[in-house]
Amino acid sequence: MNYQNKHSNIIYIGILLIICLLIFFPNMASYSFIDTDETKFVSIAKEMLNYSDWINVKINGENVYTISPLFFWITNLFCVLLGKISIEAMRFPIAITSLAGVIILFLGLKNILTKTYAFIISLIFTTCLGVLIFSRLATNDILSVVMMMTAILLTYGVIFHKENKKSFLYWIGIYIFAALSLLAGGLPVLFVLGFSILTMHIFSGNFKEIFKPKNMLPGLFLFSLLVLPWHVIMIYKHKMLFIREYFSAYNFLKYTGLEQLVNILIIFLITFSPWVFSFLWILGRKAKDILNSIISYFKDNSQDKLKEKWKKLKTIDKFTSLNTIVFFTAFIFTVLYGSKYTFFVLFLMFPASCIAGRYWYEYIIKNTYRQSIFIATIIPNLILVICSLLGLFGHNILNKWIFQGFNNLIIPLIIIFFVIPVISIFAVILKGRIVPFVANIILMISLSFVLTPSIFNFITSNGGENDLISFARIANEDNVKLASYMAAKKYSILYYYDKPVIFHNNDDIEWLENFLKENPQAYVIVEIKDLWDIEENKIKYMLLDSGKRYCLIQHMIYDIPQEETTEPEVIVY
Repeated sequence: MNYQNKHSNIIYIGILLIICLLIFFPNMASYSFIDTDETKFVSIAKEMLNYSDWINVKINGENVYTISPLFFWITNLFCVLLGKISIEAMRFPIAITSLAGVIILFLGLKNILTKTYAFIISLIFTTCLGVLIFSRLATNDILSVVMMMTAILLTYGVIFHKENKKSFLYWIGIYIFAALSLLAGGLPVLFVLGFSILTMHIFSGNFKEIFKPKNMLPGLFLFSLLVLPWHVIMIYKHKMLFIREYFSAYNFLKYTGLEQLVNILIIFLITFSPWVFSFLWILGRKAKDILNSIISYFKDNSQDKLKEKWKKLKTIDKFTSLNTIVFFTAFIFTVLYGSKYTFFVLFLMFPASCIAGRYWYEYIIKNTYRQSIFIATIIPNLILVICSLLGLFGHNILNKWIFQGFNNLIIPLIIIFFVIPVISIFAVILKGRIVPFVANIILMISLSFVLTPSIFNFITSNGGENDLISFARIANEDNVKLASYMAAKKYSILYYYDKPVIFHNNDDIEWLENFLKENPQAYVIVEIKDLWDIEENKIKYMLLDSGKRYCLIQHMIYDIPQEETTEPEVIVY
């Protein structure tokens, strides 16, 4: 026991490392890049590396002013170190970033809370579905989340250790990671970070700390040192075009609406599985108390009164209140900016994990909140049991194509989505406290290790992405021009084809006819369903290859000679 207490940091970090290695890294190269976001980002990275232009963000030869460059710098650095552009080289730095984020989360919280509490929160964050999925995709989402999360953790350090000599270093770190967040996710992250940090300092009675010159001036200097060079160069190169495009893209007024709210709620409910029910149930029960507490703080806007109220709170209540502020601030901006900014939804996983972690910690250690955890465990596990039974018997009821590619996973599905949830249900009924929590961890490790490659391959196969990859490679081998008609901007074509692709997304059959005539050697990707319109308009084409959803055509260079028919000779007797 003494050994465990003495080396608890090493033990906890070791367990977190093992779980991260099992969740983020297995089968990394066993599935193709996923349309659209992943193939978009890796296409930009490939173009940046091929043309040795580390300043401009380009896709298909055109400048993009709304995507920040940090992701491409990091992934391309790995490609240079490995000596090739590959799936592993693009995805590996994101997996490493996810692992680093989990360790930073634990280290950032262990000096504020107990180590066990920090460990539980880190496990929840690591094993939520959103982090699991996006840690396996080469996009800037996880990178942005980790940078933002680190800035908030450093803010917690400032608030909880303001008398500590390290307070100055915390402030420096906040500005540095705010700058890195901007370079990773763009301008919107500054609004989330800025409002979260400002509100937290007001709530804790430390509003004046933000504007102390000894903290602010060195911080702004380092922030500018990191952020300004790329932005200044882009303004110098592209002048008002960059400024106009850069800022107009973040006009959140065009994204607001009820539809956005519903979309974000649905995405959050899915991506925070399997912890979402415990979070919602407990937050729902405590929301009134938490919100009343926060509102009462802001009614008394005197710094002295706020400080006195803050001092009376227990550390765990302070921590819960701060995470509630971060969660709702991030949620509001997520609604304003829309679900297109995936990293905003993913960032919600961080404060949500901290809030859910409190109640799991108190349930496991202190045996409180039994009813809340009981209900929050029974509901999702029953859903998983039902899904597993549908997966087992569904192929006899539903169309077989739904389960195509999953036939070899029936047994793993039963084990993962039936056996583990049943154990969890019985454990919580029998008042077992650790087993339901550990069952969720095992469930997500199993999902990542066994099912993730099959699920991603199912997506790429049935979505037609494998068709696009195959056609792009054929065009490369034949060294011909490649175009896409009414197949949207599928960036899989662009990544696997070595030249710019001609995308035409308007329903203009005349454009296709003229393009085929003017470029008789070029290949064109069209959806199979559009062949009827092509034939109806009597456009001459040759079918070169066909897949599940798309096909590859070329101009009919020659006319197919029709067989001559002769009238039979009539013999008269």
